[in-house]
Amino acid sequence: MSTRSFLFYLPRNSPFHKLNPLTKLVLVFSISFIALIVRDFELNFWIMVVTFILLLLTRVPLKHLKTPLLSIFFMMITLVLMYSLLSRVPGQHVYIVFPWGTYFTENTLIYGLTIVFRIVSMAFATLLLLATTKDTDIIKGLSAIKVPYVICFTFSLAIRSISMFADDWRTILEAYRSKGVDLSKGNIVERLKNYVGALIPLVVLTLNKVKDIDFAAESRGFRISGKGRTQFEKLQWSITDIVLIIISIMGFLYFYLKYKLGLDSINLYLFVIPLPEIPRILPIIYSFISHVISFIFSVF
Repeated sequence: MSTRSFLFYLPRNSPFHKLNPLTKLVLVFSISFIALIVRDFELNFWIMVVTFILLLLTRVPLKHLKTPLLSIFFMMITLVLMYSLLSRVPGQHVYIVFPWGTYFTENTLIYGLTIVFRIVSMAFATLLLLATTKDTDIIKGLSAIKVPYVICFTFSLAIRSISMFADDWRTILEAYRSKGVDLSKGNIVERLKNYVGALIPLVVLTLNKVKDIDFAAESRGFRISGKGRTQFEKLQWSITDIVLIIISIMGFLYFYLKYKLGLDSINLYLFVIPLPEIPRILPIIYSFISHVISFIFSVF
């Protein structure tokens, strides 16, 4: 019997699927915090690339993740346009001064792309978790580190609700199509009215399912406190889990100490641990983008 799980979860025989859910949580949080800490254009670019490579290693087909990947792509375009039109990034040359008070310099696009790389890295890391982990495993992992069960249950129920919401919406659209009604026809206003009408049965279905879940939990004596609950299956740890957790924590500490606190070394009294700078390999691309922007605005 199939079990409803995360919206993007797909069973695969990949190394990431075999990892302990706590290991994946530590990895995802480390990537997300590193992306938030680092403000360098090139480093954020490589963090995004590495996260995407890790996503490919899950062996989950990209077509299965088409919807979130397209959403991420359009989000990238939107953010770049917003930062290009609505930011005030200082630079040596001001190419355009907009009527609303913002301006475009040679650093505007670089700054916008840096922010986009940070957000996309966190989005890829989240997909890495959702595509390889069942919600029941997440609850087991969070419970293992003594997170209150009410938080674990609420998190799991929220994610499951997304899946149920999407299934109900798909069912409603298919019901409309079976009656010869195409909600995507007409201009924007007409389509908006059609979809608003389709939202009414969706809300009714959602409320009915909330009531069913409430009755089912009550009939089984479910206690939200989680006190006295036991797990039928215990989490298994492997050498790979331990190694990845150590690498994730050490990576986070390095970026925090180096790029957040600005330290060049750590003095442990008995010895000193240097924090070397990560070599840059994209200064040519950075310079090329700046020169292209300068050329475009010099022509027009």
